[in-house]
Amino acid sequence: MSRWVLLVALLHASSAAAERRVTVEVPPAPVDSLASISHVIVLDRCAGGCTVTKASPNNARMMQSSIPQGAGPFQLEEFRNAMGQTGAAADADWAKLVTCVREVYSQFDVVVTETRPAEGTYHLALVAGTPGQVGLGSDILGIAPLAGDCSAQDNAISFTFANAHNGGDRTNNLCWTVAQESAHAFGLDHQFMFTDGASTCMDPTTYQAQCGGQRFFRDKTASCGEFAARDCKCGKVQNSHKKLLSVFGPGQTVIAPPTATITFPQPGGAFPAVVAAQAGSQRGVFRADLLLNGSPWASSPGQTFTLTGQANPSTYMINMPGNVPDGITDIVVRACDDLGECTDSAPVTVTKGAPCQSAETCAPHQTCEAGRCSWAPPVGELGESCEYAQFCKSNQCVETTDGKFCSEGCTPEETPGTCPEDLVCAESRPGQGLCVPAGGGGCCSVTTSGEPWAAAVLACLVALRLGRRRTSFAGVRTLSAERDESC
Repeated sequence: MSRWVLLVALLHASSAAAERRVTVEVPPAPVDSLASISHVIVLDRCAGGCTVTKASPNNARMMQSSIPQGAGPFQLEEFRNAMGQTGAAADADWAKLVTCVREVYSQFDVVVTETRPAEGTYHLALVAGTPGQVGLGSDILGIAPLAGDCSAQDNAISFTFANAHNGGDRTNNLCWTVAQESAHAFGLDHQFMFTDGASTCMDPTTYQAQCGGQRFFRDKTASCGEFAARDCKCGKVQNSHKKLLSVFGPGQTVIAPPTATITFPQPGGAFPAVVAAQAGSQRGVFRADLLLNGSPWASSPGQTFTLTGQANPSTYMINMPGNVPDGITDIVVRACDDLGECTDSAPVTVTKGAPCQSAETCAPHQTCEAGRCSWAPPVGELGESCEYAQFCKSNQCVETTDGKFCSEGCTPEETPGTCPEDLVCAESRPGQGLCVPAGGGGCCSVTTSGEPWAAAVLACLVALRLGRRRTSFAGVRTLSAERDESC
């Protein structure tokens, strides 16, 4: 029989570090299959107070939980608002919390409701009381069961001690706790740092408090841990968004797509050295791309998440590449969130020099039409041979010792892998990789030929983590002038 672990969320309303964490092993409540996991999350404010009985296995319908410490029964007092009020006076604060939790889970096939179904099972998120009312320490703001094999549990109870949440951005902090604790019951570990080195502070599975605002389950791979990185309980890394997708499947999001507006240059103005734009999203913008005549030429990472979240909108200043050919140029800024939901700004048309007359004055592989230099729409699929980045739908053409292939980013240690079945994830830097065909090994050289797409140049790799099959990179098409780097 497998064993299950109770995982505690220590979420402070400020950026102060949590005081302690608690791990308790309890017997599991067997679940036959993933299909038996209910897609209903019930938020319960314990109107008039509610009673929880100490029992195992967990049974949300019967208000039975193995989490309380002591004999019980245990009485949780009703949800209080920021002013300490209950009942109708607290309705507005409660409604804001319910809306937040619904938004956070809206990417998944989940119903978040305040009404318990008459039949069947559900996840019960109790949002009320204080930890002492179930025999726990005063520093614990939330607790829920996490299966030792990271499988989703049905009919479980998670606790968010609402009346111990004081000060700060209370609604978003409560939403953070509810999301994290319910997610533990669905098999998610705590996340510490994304594999690209960014803090996980905008994901509800974290203890990190460097940023705030509304937290969403991110489609980014992360190491796990509370206050230091460690391997995840079930695998080396975790992607909270993909984990929940594997449990529930996709839902109908209520989050609007990003917005994007160019503020400089003005239509018909001089060809700019810098393009300025305003871009924003409720989830946050993770990338702003500069498109010229329909193709990407440069990119800017999303603005920093602060203690109030990411400004919506934020200002983006993207340097115009120096090797853009003369001609009429339609400038577009594309804003994308972490799920790849993107929005294009309205185009701004300017002219560099004079309109092109033929492809001879355009960049390699471009054509000249109506005074504009441009590439044909991308058609290259992942793994398909390519000569330049803009041929690929992913805008990445990777040169390896076995040739040039359309590629995209991946995480070498992520399970299941994110590359198509006929490709492997070759590590390009610690924790990050690119999807490439499997092939021979050995050293390499890097040759880049000035194709205008701002991808990072990959270092030469002598050994890639591909098990028995190895591939070496020779480079990625970049904006840089032609050069050669030897290992």
